[in-house]
Amino acid sequence: MNKSYALIFAALAAFQSTTTSAADWSQWRGAARDGIARGESKLDGLPVKSEAAWSLQTGKGQAGMVTANGKLVILHEVDGKEALRVVELQNGKQVWETPIGDSWNFTNEFGPGPRCTPLIDGDLIFVQTAKGVLACVQLKDGKILWSTDYDKNFGAKFFGGNIPGSEGTAARRHGNNGSPVVDDKWIYAPVGSPDGASLVAFDKRTGKVQWKSGTDNAAYASLMLATIAGEAQVILVTADRLIGSRCADGKILWDTPVKTGAQRNVVTPIVVGDTVTIASQTVGLVQYRVSKEGEKFQVAEVWANKQLKINLTTPVLLAGHLYGLGSSKGNSSEFVCVNFGSGQVLWAKPGFTDYSSVIGVGDRLLVHNSSGELYLLRASPEKYEELGRLQVCGRTWSFPAYSGGRLIVKDARQTISVPLIK
Repeated sequence: MNKSYALIFAALAAFQSTTTSAADWSQWRGAARDGIARGESKLDGLPVKSEAAWSLQTGKGQAGMVTANGKLVILHEVDGKEALRVVELQNGKQVWETPIGDSWNFTNEFGPGPRCTPLIDGDLIFVQTAKGVLACVQLKDGKILWSTDYDKNFGAKFFGGNIPGSEGTAARRHGNNGSPVVDDKWIYAPVGSPDGASLVAFDKRTGKVQWKSGTDNAAYASLMLATIAGEAQVILVTADRLIGSRCADGKILWDTPVKTGAQRNVVTPIVVGDTVTIASQTVGLVQYRVSKEGEKFQVAEVWANKQLKINLTTPVLLAGHLYGLGSSKGNSSEFVCVNFGSGQVLWAKPGFTDYSSVIGVGDRLLVHNSSGELYLLRASPEKYEELGRLQVCGRTWSFPAYSGGRLIVKDARQTISVPLIK
């Protein structure tokens, strides 16, 4: 591992060890969008059996769970609509429910309903539907403050299936999956319009368009924010490219092609220092270094492992190693440990399903399979070490939330709060 990586990982470790209270799981992959649950107690094992603190009936959909300020936000399908439901995190009691937009009756194994994880930002919730409605909702009462439609307002027509004219549209063909991201002032959304609105920045409070940029169709990957070479940027993977767009005005500072067979870029970029690591079923796992020479940004490949054809699972980075599913092989996928500095696979364990949600808790990994089975692993580059296994729900592709020793999971029928620490 080079010196710069070592310094970064040491700083991350120090932050985790000095955090004293559990953070809210407020957006896609947690508060920092990196799959790490900070400030949580150490997990030495899992309960002998799954005993729910509470459960409630909820609708279909693959949107992830988010929590903040003692509230849990659920996005699910209700009577043909994508609806936001807010409940008390402690007991599951409903506070309010608000329909956001029409659902899409998808017919493959993933089923109908929403795909995008909501985002809690202070007193606001931001939600994006599969058919391309972005809305800002008050956390306290469910009032919609503003909304916009990607089709009507930006020309990102939703096709909804493999029909003529939908080729190359990715998210507009199979539903929006990539979650927007916010900073202090704006929300950045992967609108995916080829008419100059691939990425759009909105004022968080009013919905006023601040800028729009790019002509790429949206893929399925969530956005990330990073500062590279002194420039605050939105990092996004579109249907065809990896892009760094300046937060201030949307200018594309750098880009590199990511060509796939069906524009199927799903994995969230992992940004560390001046490196951006991406993965897809077509290109494998690839790391780039972004630099600036004079006024121009440069992108150079650091390493590529073309055998790791990662489809859906974004790996978690702990102490210089990536942990997650390798190449997807249905119900015989491998869970792998990869050296972040070289891309080398250090070990691989077969027997996992097509998708896993991975959460880092200290030097442990909570791995929630699409089968609904939960694994507790030790995060070690030396070998695969399983510390516990527990069936917590039915089949699911929804990313759970972990806060205060409780895992909040959702399948096609219900949402369940499962205490992992007594």
